[in-house]
Amino acid sequence: MTAVLSSARAAAPTVREFPNGLKWIHRPVAHNRIFAFQLFIPGGVIQESMEQAGLTHLMTAAQVKGTDSRSALVLAQEMERLGASFGFDAQPDALSAGGQSTTDKWEKTFDLFQDVLLHPSFPEPEVEKERAALLNALRTNDEHIFNVAEERFRKELFGDHPYGRPDDGTEASVARLSREDLVAWHRARVLPRGAVLVTVGNVPAAALTRRIEGLARAWTSTGTAAGLPPPIVFPSDARVVEEKKVFEQSFLMLGFPAPSTDDARYPAMKLMNALLGGGMSSPLFQSVREEGSLAYEVASFYPSRRGKSSFVIYAGMDPKNLGLAEEKVRAVLSDFVSRPPSPQDLEDAKNYIRGHYLMDHQTNGRLAWYLGWWELLGKGWAYDAVYPSDVSRVTADEINRIARDTVAQPSVTVRVISTGPVPPVP
Repeated sequence: MTAVLSSARAAAPTVREFPNGLKWIHRPVAHNRIFAFQLFIPGGVIQESMEQAGLTHLMTAAQVKGTDSRSALVLAQEMERLGASFGFDAQPDALSAGGQSTTDKWEKTFDLFQDVLLHPSFPEPEVEKERAALLNALRTNDEHIFNVAEERFRKELFGDHPYGRPDDGTEASVARLSREDLVAWHRARVLPRGAVLVTVGNVPAAALTRRIEGLARAWTSTGTAAGLPPPIVFPSDARVVEEKKVFEQSFLMLGFPAPSTDDARYPAMKLMNALLGGGMSSPLFQSVREEGSLAYEVASFYPSRRGKSSFVIYAGMDPKNLGLAEEKVRAVLSDFVSRPPSPQDLEDAKNYIRGHYLMDHQTNGRLAWYLGWWELLGKGWAYDAVYPSDVSRVTADEINRIARDTVAQPSVTVRVISTGPVPPVP
């Protein structure tokens, strides 16, 4: 792992900003024949209105289904011939696109990507196909108990803020969207100002520069760049809500407001998550599942967000164990915040985070993703190399402090209560 990483990181990135607001970051990588690229555009889901929730998701799904000069079939055939792949994605804080090809096919692949980025045609039949697929996915959300709990949790914690809504919208909002909505959203939000493009690979510098300069000239602003996310107003009092559904099991989700990525406590919060519920040796897993046999699964998560985030503990259990499992989860949490972690536990958590982080950098695609992600979040692309060191510097007292600060805030508890087993399919 170390050898791969050191070779991948040997050449320092070059950075260039264009008059249209696009920032380009390129990292040469000589140890393989893969060219990868990643684009982040601020906004997207977080800019949607409640009435048009799911618009970015539907737009990104339909964007690769045809351009002004290529049909969906032609696009698919060209990518297949090139052995290339790329796609677009709707994220809470950004619209993203990424792809890769072999280095001998990078120019044609990038030309194809530029066409899809700037000139999608959103053919009506393809839009309807993608809408049908999205609506079908939304209808099946209620069949997954985790989705039911998380959707209610986000709604209770984040309220009317876009973080409080499903990223892919609702059945009602998606059904209202039209092809014209997609065209208008692309014109208004797929903008170069504030966008970050990262390329990684061993390709001729002069030829790559010409391609990126051509993209910058062709990509003009036709809308208003995404501004800062709207403010988040968290609940002033603890909330406990219950959802009664037909499932084989019951489910618990307990969470609190948590820092954004630009908060100095972000690395400590990541460590707190790893320590408390990040693996099979965590106290949540050991106490609730292994020793107590009170849950089938139990863990925690802390999403990285440009705005305020959340720290969440979840557990799925036999319906008869819901009350006992919740008591045990709260007891483990109370014990965790009562004292700093041991030196060994803290070191193990640091190794866990650093190891997973570094292993996730072994492909050109992930290298490009991380450089662009940190730049988008405002930490700067160079933070990619700094983050593991920041994790290493966190002390046990800092973990204890942020743990106490976190649980001192009003919590949101969601209980999904099983009303009986799922009926058999006739």
